[in-house]
Amino acid sequence: MYLLCYGRSESAKISGGKLIDKIGGTWITGGDLYSAGIEVPESKTDAVIVLLLPLEAACGILTDAISSRMSGIPVVCCSPEGAFVSVLRYGDMLPDDCQNMAKQIASVFGPSCFTSFGSRAGIVTDLEYCIRNYSMKVSDQGLLSEISRRIKQGGKVNIYSDIPVSLAEPVLDSLVYGVNVFPAEARASLMRAYIECESETNTDPAVFITCSKMPEAKPAKTLILTPPLVCLGIELKAKVDPQYAADIVNSSLINHGIDPASVGTIAVSQSARDSEVIKAIADGFGASIMALSSKQISEVRLPLEPTFAPEKIFDGATAAAYLAGSKGKILIRKGGGSSGVLFSAVRRNSKLIITE
Repeated sequence: MYLLCYGRSESAKISGGKLIDKIGGTWITGGDLYSAGIEVPESKTDAVIVLLLPLEAACGILTDAISSRMSGIPVVCCSPEGAFVSVLRYGDMLPDDCQNMAKQIASVFGPSCFTSFGSRAGIVTDLEYCIRNYSMKVSDQGLLSEISRRIKQGGKVNIYSDIPVSLAEPVLDSLVYGVNVFPAEARASLMRAYIECESETNTDPAVFITCSKMPEAKPAKTLILTPPLVCLGIELKAKVDPQYAADIVNSSLINHGIDPASVGTIAVSQSARDSEVIKAIADGFGASIMALSSKQISEVRLPLEPTFAPEKIFDGATAAAYLAGSKGKILIRKGGGSSGVLFSAVRRNSKLIITE
C-alpha cells in the first residue's frame, strides 16, 4: 500500500507523517487532486488517496475536485487528529481489500481510532430477491435462513461466483456483501476458495453462486445458489432407454464439473420434441423443452475454429444448445459418447444482480 496524503492543519501533518512513516507514501497538494498530476512509482500498484480532513470537507473534495482521471484510485478519509478512518471510494480495489486497508491505516493511530459509522442493519436486501428473480436452486434452506438473519442485522457475507454478478447499489450493498468474481476459466481458483471457506478455521458465512459442481461438504458451512443458466442441445442417434439416456447425460455433466441443477432448458429439433427420451431427460432436470426448426438449427454459426473437414465443425446438438443459450459459452460439445444420445451444453452469458 502506498499512501497519497493530503491535509493542511498541523494535526493533519502530524497524523499524515505517522502514516507515511509506518506504511509508506508521500504528500500531495490540492493542485495534484485537481490536475491528476500525481505520480505513483511503478512498483506501487496499490496507491490510496488519504484525505486528512473533516469528513464533510473530504466528501466535498471527492465530489467536486478529484479528477476523473484518478477514479480508479481508492479514497480514504482520516480525521486530522486520527480519531476515525472511513473509506469514501473503492475505486478499482475490491471492497473487502479496501476495508482491510482502512483497518491497517486505523491501526497506526491505536485502538481509539474507529472505522465504523453506525449500524448496517436493514440497509440492504437479503438473498431472497436474487433467488426468486433467477429461479436459483438453494443447497440448504436452513443455512439460507441463518445467512438472511445475518444480512438483516448488518453482518458481512462474502459472495463467490464464476458468473458475472453485481450489486444494485454498490456503495451501500458492499457494506454487507463482499463480491469475488472469478473468470469462467478459473474453476480451480473457485474450488480453492470453496475449500478455504469450508476449512475448520473459517467461521464467516459464504455464498457461492455458480453452475459448477462443487465438492461435497459435511456439514456444509457455505451456501450454494445454482441459477438454471445451462442449456442442453440433444440429438438422438439410436434407440435408447429413456432413463438410461437421462442417467448418461446427468453423469456426463458431473464428470465435466457442471452441476445438473444448473440445467434450465433442453433444446431439440421439432421432430424430437415428443420423444419419451427427451421428456425423461427434461423431467430429470426439471427443465423446459425448446423445439427448434431445422432451418433455425442449420442457420446457427458456431464460434469454432475452421478445419479441413467442415462436417466436423457443425453439429445439430451444439447448434441447438448455442441458440437456446443466447450464444453463450460452450461448455460441452458432443458429449454422450456411443450411448445413442448426443448432447452439448451452453451456459448463458447472463449478468446477475444480487440486490434490489
